[in-house]
Amino acid sequence: MTRATGNRRPGKRPRSGRRADGPVSSAVKPPSPPPLRRSQFAAIVNVVLPALAAVDVITLGRQNKVAIKRKRDGTEVTAADRAAERQLRRTIGAAWPDDAILGEEYGGTLNRSGRCWLIDPIDGTASYVLGLGTFGTLIALLVDGEPVFGCIHLPAMRETTYAGAGRGCWLRRGDGRPRRIRVAAPRPIEDAGTGLTSYKASDLFPRPGPWRLSSLVRAVGRVRLVGDCVQYALVCRGELDAAVDPLMNPWDIAPLMVCVREAGGAFSDLAGRTGNVLGANSFVAASSEGLRRAMCARLAPRRR
Repeated sequence: MTRATGNRRPGKRPRSGRRADGPVSSAVKPPSPPPLRRSQFAAIVNVVLPALAAVDVITLGRQNKVAIKRKRDGTEVTAADRAAERQLRRTIGAAWPDDAILGEEYGGTLNRSGRCWLIDPIDGTASYVLGLGTFGTLIALLVDGEPVFGCIHLPAMRETTYAGAGRGCWLRRGDGRPRRIRVAAPRPIEDAGTGLTSYKASDLFPRPGPWRLSSLVRAVGRVRLVGDCVQYALVCRGELDAAVDPLMNPWDIAPLMVCVREAGGAFSDLAGRTGNVLGANSFVAASSEGLRRAMCARLAPRRR
């Protein structure tokens, strides 16, 4: 992982009574979706995890052999992206033939009623085509528009973070037993280790966008240029305090919502809105509600 540091050194975790939050926004914490039954969660995990192993054969096996093409939006795509999504669609379709599927490469409809799977076969294609291991496969299940299962799978690191509504967030490394994970204890923003992927749509971009990323990087304790879904796996297990993405899609956001929520964290879009986050195009996750609010306050566009 590439590292960049901010202008403050991380400090000690706050003592009891010390504020670990910033300005309070008007956002309210969204209600959690109904919990999955234990049997439902197990049934999903027993299909998804083996399916990911099959996808790893494609993504890892082709990583240094693929030709790169450009989509209309300028992002990279490879034959491995498409082959991996086809593999996941076949497996999910065989297990749950009546479920809808929306994927980054082959599209579909974001169904707000019934069951709908969201797939990003290679999140972090820009890293993938460079031969780096900081890419992942993202999978989520929506029920009536609410994400109830999410998975952040990191093939090169041989680890999978996954969560179900009401079932907690879990980390499995290699063939080992999964263990339950949680976000870090609350920290004030000046001590927070924060992950970033991109500066698109921000004031740091050559064509500046609305988000004041420059303000945020000066405020946090340390910045880590981790990349894509990897940074959210680190938030879920307490190795980062927060992570920010100024430009996202539903198949990126849905798995993160479940994992972060079940790990005890907080999330919203960059404007601080906690409702309909799936329909937003940005995402911030933090180890506490106070830290999330403080970050959104720094990111907010200047009032004219």
